[in-house]
Formats: sequence, C-alpha cells, structure tokens
Amino acid sequence: MIKISEIENVVRDIFDENSGMVNSVETLYESTIDKKFLKLVISIHGLKAEDVSIIHTKFIFKVDLDKTVLEDNSFVYLYDINCIYHKVDFDSIIDLKKRMEDIIESNDFGDDLQTLSDFIEAPAMFLNFYMRKNKITDYSVFEVKYQPKFKTTPCSKTTFDFEININNSYKIDLSIKKEIPEDLDSSVYYRFFYKFMGEIEEVESDDIKNIHMTIGSNISKILDRKLKNK
Repeated sequence: MIKISEIENVVRDIFDENSGMVNSVETLYESTIDKKFLKLVISIHGLKAEDVSIIHTKFIFKVDLDKTVLEDNSFVYLYDINCIYHKVDFDSIIDLKKRMEDIIESNDFGDDLQTLSDFIEAPAMFLNFYMRKNKITDYSVFEVKYQPKFKTTPCSKTTFDFEININNSYKIDLSIKKEIPEDLDSSVYYRFFYKFMGEIEEVESDDIKNIHMTIGSNISKILDRKLKNK
C-alpha cells in the first residue's frame, strides 16, 4: 500500500515552493459523510512551469482514518472551476508521479481554468495592450498579483483574486467568481468584484473568454469615475 509520506514526497518534487514555481501548496484532510475514510486535499495555486501556467487545481486522495496509507490507487483532480473533477488511476508511486506530471505538462484542464491560467502568464501586458488599442492613455498597469484569499475553500465557493497596480499609484482589488444558478433554465455567468478606494463595484459577464478586455474596460471606467468624476 502506498504511504501518505510517499505522496507528500511526490508533491514536493513536482511543486517546489522554494523555487518560486508555485504561489502556494496547501494540504488538508476532510471527513466524509460515512466516516469510513478521509480525503487528502492538496491545493495548488499559481503554478508556473517552463511551458505552462495553471492558476489553480486540486488533487484529492482517499486515505485511511489514521492518515497513514491510501485506500486505493487513484485520485481526482480539479479539471475546471466549480467542481468539475477527473479521476486518474495509477499503479505505483512512480506511476503516480508520471501521471501528475503529465496532467501539468499537457495542460489537461477545462476552458475556464485555461483562460484564467493564460491570463496570469502576463496579465499586465494583456491589460496594457487592450488599453493602448482602445486609446486609454491615462492609465498603465504596472503589476498584477494573483493573491488567493481562501486557499483551501470548497471549489463551489472559490474566487480568483488579484491585486492590480495602476500607474504605480493606485491599487484595485479584483475577485472573479463563476456562478451556476440553481434554476436549470438560467445560464452560467461570472461576477467581477472591483474594490477601489473602499468601494466595491460588481460587474456580471456571460463568459471570460476575453478576460483582459472585460477587466481593462471596467478598471478604466472605475478610475475615470473616481478620479475624474466622469
């Protein structure tokens, strides 16, 4: 049987926090309803490998109640936001490492996670490109930091949180959340929360495909309103 300590070694090998490869790696145990086993949840935030960026994912294993060994040789990983998971079986600890690395290297994730992950590769560049293209010349994005607030929150409540530095003088905090209505006739939508000068403005969008355009347009409007009374 595979020991949890072996899993921890694999995670340390793949996701090296000390190298700056990831923003953070958080581990916790969750109880199940029947109390027959525990879930080992490993949350990854802000991964930047050589050829791929992954904003967030989770790897979840079934473990015994003593937190010693795995219950079976499989795991699920967060494929896309709002609790879409894929299951992966493996034969050994060596096979486990290979399969986890394959998921990362092949960028095997859903559209929303890939869109957000592509955005964090060079967010300031994307936003400034949009602003220049649309002749927004008063503002320049100096830096965008991905700063998850709740690193181990349930996936249904996950927000993607950023700090945006404008002109090296102003800061806008942004949180993005995907909403899936309980009413099956209603469409999925996204909520963008912008906090500037102590006030929060909420903007809804049908998708996040053009995320840099959505964010760039909204922050320029907020800044105009607050700084120029437009």
